[in-house]
Amino acid sequence: MSKNAPLTVALPRWRWFLSRALWLLAALWLLLLSAWLALHWLILPRLGEWRAPIERHASAALGVPVRIGEIIVRSSGWVPALELRDVVIHDAESRPALMLPRVSAAVSPRSLLSLEPRFEQLLIEGAKLEVRRDELGRIFVAGIDIGSGAGEGPAADWFFRQGEVVFRGGTVRWSDDRRLAPPLMLNDVELLVRNGVRQHAVRLDATPDAAWGERFSLGGRFVQPLLARPSDWRRWSGNMYAELPRANLRELRRHVNLPFDLREGDGALRAWVEIDDGELRSAAADVALRAVEMRLAPQVEPLVV
Repeated sequence: MSKNAPLTVALPRWRWFLSRALWLLAALWLLLLSAWLALHWLILPRLGEWRAPIERHASAALGVPVRIGEIIVRSSGWVPALELRDVVIHDAESRPALMLPRVSAAVSPRSLLSLEPRFEQLLIEGAKLEVRRDELGRIFVAGIDIGSGAGEGPAADWFFRQGEVVFRGGTVRWSDDRRLAPPLMLNDVELLVRNGVRQHAVRLDATPDAAWGERFSLGGRFVQPLLARPSDWRRWSGNMYAELPRANLRELRRHVNLPFDLREGDGALRAWVEIDDGELRSAAADVALRAVEMRLAPQVEPLVV
């Protein structure tokens, strides 16, 4: 009888703890449900009235002026949707650096847990984006200084925490003050970014000017350490690929460093690259060129093929 006494006493204690844990879990779910309903029915329908404060907070967060033409909320189901129209982000010189005619977003329940806006999908249509590298090598995307290519910052971290981001029918203008090259225009830009806890998948399809070549594709799949910042690509590992069905390499060399002096060349290019902690690990290329003129070293004669 004495041997069974501790077990008899312990069982009611475990039942008490289990009962309290279940009540606590139920209360937590009830609190989250109440917060979600309040967000769904009380807060989101009034976003249009708070357009000016939202512009101020967005401008402070990004460090550049942000203007929003209109905010529309659709909350017909459990997942509310937002639509922003005529969004313009200006650079430091007050020039339009990013114009978004229409942005659609499906709000994620994770917003309640993270205490910041999280979206299951962001759909951006008809965007006009300005990307520039200055003489010091700093890169500005939509007027936002992301440094010398590091791409780190609160805005970039937030971007790589969203479930899916889709750019459709956009235009990108790349200016390189460091190379003094003419601006490169990319039309009909399609960008798809999918983010997980540690994973990122990216695909870009764009059409350059006719003199530059035909529509090309870039893409990659990456993983990152669990505790790394989402935007710290220097700790990403994975694979990248590029496919250029036709490219004028004389134009390409104005924007990309090549290991040799390539003056002429026209053809197709496919490349695969392996990245480990942001460093190039290996690369392979499949090239088909014609009318090639290159100089492999400064002291040798040009090679014409």
